[in-house]
Amino acid sequence: MRYQVDWYSPDLVRIGVLQAFKSLSIVRTENEVGALVMTLPSHGFNTDSFKVGQYLEVWRETHGVSRLFGETAYFVQDWEFYSEGGQHLVAVYAKDLNFLLDTRIVADPPGGTRAELESYADNIMKAIVRNELIDAHSTSPERIIPGVSVQPNVSQSVELYRGVGWQNVLEAVKDIAGSATEQGTYTVFDMVRTGVGTFEFRTYIGQRGTNHSRTSGDVRLVGEIYGNLEDPKLGTYHGEERNYVYCGGQGEGADRYIKEVSDSARIGKGYPYNRKELFADARNQDSNDKVDSDAYAVLADNKPKVVMTGKLIDTPGMQFGRDYDFGDVVSVEAFNTAIDCHVASVAINYAAEGGETIDISLRGELE
Repeated sequence: MRYQVDWYSPDLVRIGVLQAFKSLSIVRTENEVGALVMTLPSHGFNTDSFKVGQYLEVWRETHGVSRLFGETAYFVQDWEFYSEGGQHLVAVYAKDLNFLLDTRIVADPPGGTRAELESYADNIMKAIVRNELIDAHSTSPERIIPGVSVQPNVSQSVELYRGVGWQNVLEAVKDIAGSATEQGTYTVFDMVRTGVGTFEFRTYIGQRGTNHSRTSGDVRLVGEIYGNLEDPKLGTYHGEERNYVYCGGQGEGADRYIKEVSDSARIGKGYPYNRKELFADARNQDSNDKVDSDAYAVLADNKPKVVMTGKLIDTPGMQFGRDYDFGDVVSVEAFNTAIDCHVASVAINYAAEGGETIDISLRGELE
């Protein structure tokens, strides 16, 4: 196992290659900003060696093949020079490309053309990124981030409406992806490195990576019986369920439009006290049809859940980067239950003394 980090200046001039790590830690999680921390002997560096916005790419070599880790790159944000056990070290902290989404807001007030969006969830997320990161017709051209593009619309997720005025772009797209997933269409986004200093915002429906589910025809089996699953947990959660929704649109008092939606099967399940009501305020919607859509979305967002989680362990027959990768779906068996789970988070720790450890988190819900 071998790692190297290609090191570039903020204007993408190559500085060199970093390899003599004391340690290297990387975390990639779906729909989140990932992080990199590398610790190096400080010999050969000075306090001016690192600059905010320096650009890093991590290459991981396995089985003689070097691959870019996680289809991403990293921007340096912080660094520390320190002494430990008589050794002088420097620790460099960087964030992955999803960090770019966190640097912008939807710079339009509620009611504005860029703040009120209705379409498929994947298209809405792309519209927000186009508008706030790359739109050449922006009223503030200095907000444009060079090198960013957006994948074409494919209209594959659920249809919904979102008001996103003044919201942080990262939080807005996270909310949209989460709502679409809760409504039954697994929706993920990522900012993907397509070249040195070029990035594309993409959305994924069903899974971030490759489908290795039980019905895929290319199944990857995970379970304690196979020796590649640790700490499985199968949870059934009804505590936060709401199964009868009153959704209020425009109007006042008795004239206010109220849409009532419910799930009779969920209400009648188990015992006679399971009607759980919720009021959702949708007065910002300008039509009753939009209020109705919000009501059904809220009902879906508050459904009970059966969730499988666990840690995927590498074995000789099934290894990260060769047989499965970040964002793939695998078939997990535990507690006499089989659930397709997403490889939702990967954390790698590499140390000069001790080698590599990989912590891979699985998550899946029973439909």
